[in-house]
Amino acid sequence: MKVFVHSAMKQIGWIPGGAQALIEALQEVITPDGLIMMAAQSTDNSDPKNWSRPAVPEAWWETIRQEMPAYDPGKTPTRSIGKVPELFRTFPDVKRSAHPMWSVTAWGKDAEFFVADHTIDNGFGPGSPLEKFIEADGQILHIGSPWDSTTVWHYAEYGIDRPLEESGCKMKQGDEEVFIRYQHRIIDSDPFGPIGEGMMDESFVTTGKVGQAESHLVSAKE
Repeated sequence: MKVFVHSAMKQIGWIPGGAQALIEALQEVITPDGLIMMAAQSTDNSDPKNWSRPAVPEAWWETIRQEMPAYDPGKTPTRSIGKVPELFRTFPDVKRSAHPMWSVTAWGKDAEFFVADHTIDNGFGPGSPLEKFIEADGQILHIGSPWDSTTVWHYAEYGIDRPLEESGCKMKQGDEEVFIRYQHRIIDSDPFGPIGEGMMDESFVTTGKVGQAESHLVSAKE
């Protein structure tokens, strides 16, 4: 199988080994012949003028742009997406995509293919790792996590009329670290909760328990 994993450790309940044990259990079940993917978003590598949680004074913006470190797949931490994806990105043989803000990670068969060519321009849309995952008949796995964390569904937002937002990020260009500006699609996960609740009875959704966590396996293509 190919699974895109979202998880909430506190919903599972206490397990010996915590996040490490969960990741290793997933790897044991999926095996290297399958594929595990997770979000690895580093949304703080962005233009500080757009920050809101928390916002920073305008007088700081240019200093932040100049001093923030460039995106590095091996070093840049994830932000606000939990312990499991942050630990997963450090595991042996896990590959990480090159998008400076919306990267994803992958482990297993053809992992490098699934994270390749993740450019600023394609984000969550056509040509992105999400599209490859959907076309490969991947399954979205929620382990106690809310529907509004469903990363794969952002792909659908590229099929509706949604405005662009000017942003920026710090990237490596040769030996230099440069703050560049670009435009990206405005995304909004607020509708994902009602969407998920509304499809619970569909044939392509399997529900069960992982520990104490209500969990769902969903066909990404469907």
